[in-house]
Amino acid sequence: MATVELYPDDVHNQRTIRQGHPPDWVNREGGDYDLVVLGGGPGGLIAATTAAAGGLRVAMTEQRLTGGTCVNFGCTPSKALIRCARAVHDAGRGGEFGFRLDTPPRVDFGSVMERVRRIRSMSSSGDAVEVAEQAGVEVYLGHTRFTAPNAVEVDGRPLRFQKAVIATGSDPVVPPIEGLRTGEYLTNETVFSLTELPARMVVIGGGPLGCELAQAFRRLGSEVDLVSRPRTLLPRDEPEVGELIGRRFEQEGLRLHLGFTAVRAGDGSLLVQGPDGTRELAYDALLLAAGRKPNVEHLDLGAAGVHVARYGVEVDEYLCSGNANIYAVGDAAFPQKFTHAAMATARLSIANTLDGARRPARELVIPHCTYTDPEVAEVGLTPRRARDEGVEIDAYRLELAKVERAFIDGEEEGFGAIYTRSGSGEIVGATLVAAHAGEMISELTLAITNQLPLEALANTVHCYPTQAEVFQRIALQHAKPQKVAVPHPR
Repeated sequence: MATVELYPDDVHNQRTIRQGHPPDWVNREGGDYDLVVLGGGPGGLIAATTAAAGGLRVAMTEQRLTGGTCVNFGCTPSKALIRCARAVHDAGRGGEFGFRLDTPPRVDFGSVMERVRRIRSMSSSGDAVEVAEQAGVEVYLGHTRFTAPNAVEVDGRPLRFQKAVIATGSDPVVPPIEGLRTGEYLTNETVFSLTELPARMVVIGGGPLGCELAQAFRRLGSEVDLVSRPRTLLPRDEPEVGELIGRRFEQEGLRLHLGFTAVRAGDGSLLVQGPDGTRELAYDALLLAAGRKPNVEHLDLGAAGVHVARYGVEVDEYLCSGNANIYAVGDAAFPQKFTHAAMATARLSIANTLDGARRPARELVIPHCTYTDPEVAEVGLTPRRARDEGVEIDAYRLELAKVERAFIDGEEEGFGAIYTRSGSGEIVGATLVAAHAGEMISELTLAITNQLPLEALANTVHCYPTQAEVFQRIALQHAKPQKVAVPHPR
């Protein structure tokens, strides 16, 4: 069984390893199972524990750490780092709130990263091998591959199944750059091993991860260059979103190279090429954040009659692969590569494969949030998606500066927008740029899931003052007035 290492070798990383991949773990001999789940990340854990709770015999396999990318190399450590960076940034804004520090905030980067590792070890305890076993799941650690349409092998242990779920997640994309050598760059899987703050960092990628970490390292004190092939940041969101975030980044001292492609790296220098020629960017750390690719290459899917498509495992609308007994969920198969999407598709796969629900994945309403400052959240049909799908929508917008709590908090940069189906008033989408957008978007997700009209949002009482009022104010301005029944005088 392969071992797992995390750096530095401190008490927090040792705890994370003991929980997610115990060094002394001995796999069972194998056997027959009602369900075998490949992958112990959020999607795999949900699928496995849900099935086990239903009384089925379930095995779950994991090559690295249970909890997957999210807990170990993604959501948890990145948000812990972002929180530290935001605290530093807020401390430097004292003049806006009537106080001044005698000296500027000094960052102890070693302490920042120690906190990140401590938070990660605490979070991973909920996804530990022991927790899965206590939930009735038999865990196998090691490399897994299909050997037949109804069987896999984990480091020589044969597991035969009635049904299987592939939930192996995704890996960072390493773009083809001349001179780029393994070990000379960082990805989300290695950046949280840093113990010293890079004086100069170059980030390749203007998507969510690149934007989040570029801003965080800049706030912690690094000089940061961000290189993005698209001419706007966050290109999958509405164009004005990327423009707003770009302005904020430049105000904070990030250097943006939009429309540029990295062509050569080495000796602490990156050559990028763009619309106005080439630029040479010096760095002490090079962070690759150019996207994710499904982690399915080493599963021997052909032995099981499973095919790979653009987004990963080829599945139908019910998440079923070419093998009627094998489903795939999360980053391994789903285009929306978010932790909550993995969990939602995992629940759906169990309902479809074991309970005969036959519910299509298109019914899932999945929001997403990029945790920059301000945060960016979207859900449902935005103007960009509506154009692609040929759906007519109406858009209603309000600047956050017109919401009292936002300017009370000094967080008025941003806006809220609600999109309704043209002619009906049914809420079908939303965009929100706000300091706490990720906390606020769920109200609109609920409205879309339940096909509520704008009037329902207008009639929902909100606490005052809150930034979430932005949605009610939009609704109050644009919802159709309801007729009020006046009692007839007697």
